[in-house]
Amino acid sequence: MEREEEKYMNPLDRLLRDEMNRLLDRLGASTKRGVGTASARHLPELRERLDSAEGRLTAARQALLAQYEEWQDALGACEDLWALAQLELDETPSGSLRAA
Repeated sequence: MEREEEKYMNPLDRLLRDEMNRLLDRLGASTKRGVGTASARHLPELRERLDSAEGRLTAARQALLAQYEEWQDALGACEDLWALAQLELDETPSGSLRAA
């Protein structure tokens, strides 16, 4: 059974979440416990680069989701206009096209 929050995720959001989960699984399998804390203390420049990369990842995710929302809006507008065209055609005598 799907969790409540996943019911309302769009397909792109699910894909991005799955990819993030796979990344976290790989990191968990390839790094020792406490490496994040240790890197902040002993490798401050590397920690800064990690923080920057994570920030880029977050920003890219947000941009993709915003673009996907635009995509969904465009799909809806296209569908609505085709439905309107059908309604207009149905209202013309014998289903023929009206002159504009």
